Amino acid sequence: MRDGKEVSIVIPYWRGARYLEDCITSIDRQGVSCEILLVCDRGHDEIPRTVQDNPNVKILKAEAVPGFPAGKGTSGQEDSPLGPAFCRNAALDNASCEYVYFIDSDDYLLENTLSPMLNLAEERAAGAVTGNQYSSWFSSYNFDPEQAGRETGIKENGLLQGELLRQRFKNRLTVQHFLVRRSLLEENRIRFDAGRFRYSDMEFILRVLQCGAGHVWALRDSFYVCRNHNDRIHLPSLSQTEDRNCGDDYLDACRASEEWIREGDQELQKVLDHCLIQFVLSHYPGLLSQTAMSSLRPRFRRMADWKGRQEGLPFWQKKMLDAMRSGYNRIARLCHKCYVVGKKKQGLLGNRIQWYRVLEHLLFRRLPLRRDWIILESFFGRSYSDSPRYLYEYLQRTYGSRYRYIWVLNGRSEELDKSGKHTVCRLESLRYVYYMSRCGYRIFNVRQPSWNKKRAGVVFLETWHGTPLKKLGFDMEDVFSADPEFKTVFYTQAKEWDYLVSANSFSTEVFERAFGYDRERILEYGYPRNDILYSEDKDTIAAGVKRELGIPEGKRVLLYAPTWRDDQAIVTGQYGFELALDLGRLREEFGKDTVVLLRTHYYVAQQINLEAYQGFVYNGSSYEDVSRLYLASDVLITDYSSVFFDYANLRRPILFFAYDYKSYADELRGLYIDMEKELPGPVLATNDELVEALRHLEEISERYRSRYEKFYERFCSVDNGTASERIIEKVFRKR
Repeated sequence: MRDGKEVSIVIPYWRGARYLEDCITSIDRQGVSCEILLVCDRGHDEIPRTVQDNPNVKILKAEAVPGFPAGKGTSGQEDSPLGPAFCRNAALDNASCEYVYFIDSDDYLLENTLSPMLNLAEERAAGAVTGNQYSSWFSSYNFDPEQAGRETGIKENGLLQGELLRQRFKNRLTVQHFLVRRSLLEENRIRFDAGRFRYSDMEFILRVLQCGAGHVWALRDSFYVCRNHNDRIHLPSLSQTEDRNCGDDYLDACRASEEWIREGDQELQKVLDHCLIQFVLSHYPGLLSQTAMSSLRPRFRRMADWKGRQEGLPFWQKKMLDAMRSGYNRIARLCHKCYVVGKKKQGLLGNRIQWYRVLEHLLFRRLPLRRDWIILESFFGRSYSDSPRYLYEYLQRTYGSRYRYIWVLNGRSEELDKSGKHTVCRLESLRYVYYMSRCGYRIFNVRQPSWNKKRAGVVFLETWHGTPLKKLGFDMEDVFSADPEFKTVFYTQAKEWDYLVSANSFSTEVFERAFGYDRERILEYGYPRNDILYSEDKDTIAAGVKRELGIPEGKRVLLYAPTWRDDQAIVTGQYGFELALDLGRLREEFGKDTVVLLRTHYYVAQQINLEAYQGFVYNGSSYEDVSRLYLASDVLITDYSSVFFDYANLRRPILFFAYDYKSYADELRGLYIDMEKELPGPVLATNDELVEALRHLEEISERYRSRYEKFYERFCSVDNGTASERIIEKVFRKR
């Protein structure tokens, strides 16, 4: 039985308050007695109140001593960070426990990580103990320990030597997830080089491994999660701030580390050489200066067993390293290009868009820009719909043949066929690449492809596709369903938009923050797609929609429009979906005078079988224009889809069937508004509650009348049927 404080946990902290909170929480769940030495670097973020009130946390402030030089990589200003090495030294000077453990403030531990390490250290009289590291873009909520166990390097418990040593440091030498006996550090005077802003771990951990040789152990089932940052713009990690000097810094750290490796210690030398090669491969050529390139040649030539050091590398990477070792840097660059081409060969040879981009670069972008051509796209070419459709129809009515209209459409649209003279191209076809290169105007309701850069002179009107309920862009903590680089790509793409349409002041504030977009370029004019909701002939339009779908006259129409779930992603960008609405129960209760009009998100539109409900459920998921479905319905049932913001323009009843509200709001993407206090209708958790609400719809409408009016004023008061006119006159008349 261990008594008293067992371990001093060292955490350098610069910024990232929400990551820090997760980190401290994961430590508290370890069930070990510890002191948490949180060392705050200069200019740090405010520390969360939960961390300040934690009795185990001791907050230290890192302050430079007189004459101390700013570490490499800092700005040199008074509030610039001193670096993790300086902070860790400050913590070591204040540590009081038998063991010290190193964790970064943006990482976290799985449960039962520290206790087994302490047990092993006691049983084996170990100088240090480590375990598996795993990189993740997400919080512990979305972490899969089984997958981590398959992908991490340490497969068995044992002394950290041989293959275990190489696997533990297969990418870089780091002090993260090391439990070290403090007496080992004190007796050997091991500290971090405080003048080194980057890569200070390398020298420190090599000294620990050398001084504790034969007494450093590895645990298979001990998991430390290195949390990647998917917001490189506002909250980059230290490794995401690397610049042209990072290669010089790394080589300098390698030289300093080598001095501590005993002559003939091939194991540590091999690990150091391997990490250097991995660094070069991952940073070549962009972040390697000429100085770094020149110093690599003698460094490579000194490596013993050169061929062995390249074991397992692809052919062109081996040739690139050979060329660098011989001083043939031009050949090295050529080999690197061959490697990149080879790595992307499936895309280059199997994906036509890659070949089209060659034509774009060599020919299309050299042709004159056509300022009288307009390219329009709605939901990546899935339909002729949404605000681009209504802007296009206004342009046709008002300007006619003055412009040439190019619609991005992957299928056929009868409505578009009847709309007027236009051209159609499929998404990512050769014609698509051609028109994207030459059209002087773009009108989209989603993001543009990241590979296409807007030419000078092009006017880009982004209408977006709804008032946000779920958090967007930089407001999202973790991006479960999209590319982990989503935020960086989004930020870059948003900078190309000349105008962004907003339906209300709430959306304007969100777009400015979540997209990093200039407020002056946001057109708060309402959504063009909502113009039809104020049309004088909206009843005639509704009757036509019902005839198209085969809905009998006189039936009450319940429009059910759920969204997809981020946590039901099968793989990145692909989604599963299970219908929670009990259609059989609804048919039994209301089938005589009611029908259900189903409108699922386009991500999952093809995954629901409705054969058993013919005559009661009508699938409008593939219907191009959801605004017309609004007109054809009497009641909206939804959850987290933003459709209710638009539907509220009709002032018709809205029910919120949010069966997984708690997990969706708190643990997935989060919501902008309090559904229980601000929505213009009840939040219903079960099918029983939904049935009861439909039985007493008039009573519910009266109960929520006041809240509905407030909601309408906040989110719908800008829409008045003239959004298309106002936007087109603003964007096109100005030019």
